[in-house]
Amino acid sequence: MKPLVGVTAFRISVVEDDGFDSYHEAVPTAYLKAVAKAGAVPVPLSVLDPEDSDALNSLLDRFDAIVITGGADVDPANYGAATDPQCGTTEPHRDAHDLAIARACVARNQPTLAICRGIQVLNVALGGTLIQHIDDHMQLSLYNEKVHEIDIEQSSLLAAIVDAEHYWTNSLHHQCLADLGTGIKATARADDGTIEAVEVEHAPNVLGVQWHPEMIRYDRGHLELFRRTFSL
Repeated sequence: MKPLVGVTAFRISVVEDDGFDSYHEAVPTAYLKAVAKAGAVPVPLSVLDPEDSDALNSLLDRFDAIVITGGADVDPANYGAATDPQCGTTEPHRDAHDLAIARACVARNQPTLAICRGIQVLNVALGGTLIQHIDDHMQLSLYNEKVHEIDIEQSSLLAAIVDAEHYWTNSLHHQCLADLGTGIKATARADDGTIEAVEVEHAPNVLGVQWHPEMIRYDRGHLELFRRTFSL
């Protein structure tokens, strides 16, 4: 049987034709396509009550791997900072759910790929902080193109996955990691020093990347990130 990969969802408000406003849960299709192309079955993960640890662990037991997806900015209150004027929209309910998912995956050493917002959630979940705005890293019009090179630690899991110490990625973020959380090690950086990938010392199956590999899944190395996640 193909591996099952849970992909974190988020809530959106949808106004129907009759004017009725309701919440839906969504996962961008690119994540689902990348997981499927890598040979697994993607399953959207509903936003659960983060206080119910039994339900959360029971859910995670069912999956071979987890993908923590990108999206809205993490509320700075989660890392004890005031909100910068350039911080974008936040989703406190999603923050609570994703932070709980990240902590549980680390505690279980569950194979996990944390993407863009996901790497930021992972860092905050382990006590780290974020830079709330950086220039020149949000290149939406080039979402499926390789726009800058990253330098990768030779001994890292990422280097083994892409089989290189330098690799080209897209860039779709305006925030990045600042102080690293407990046990988090930076394993790739952009030319300006921005952290582009991390691993967790006490959870070697957890990997975070700042770019969006699902958007450039046509590239062998970026697709391999998904394949290796559920084969760890």
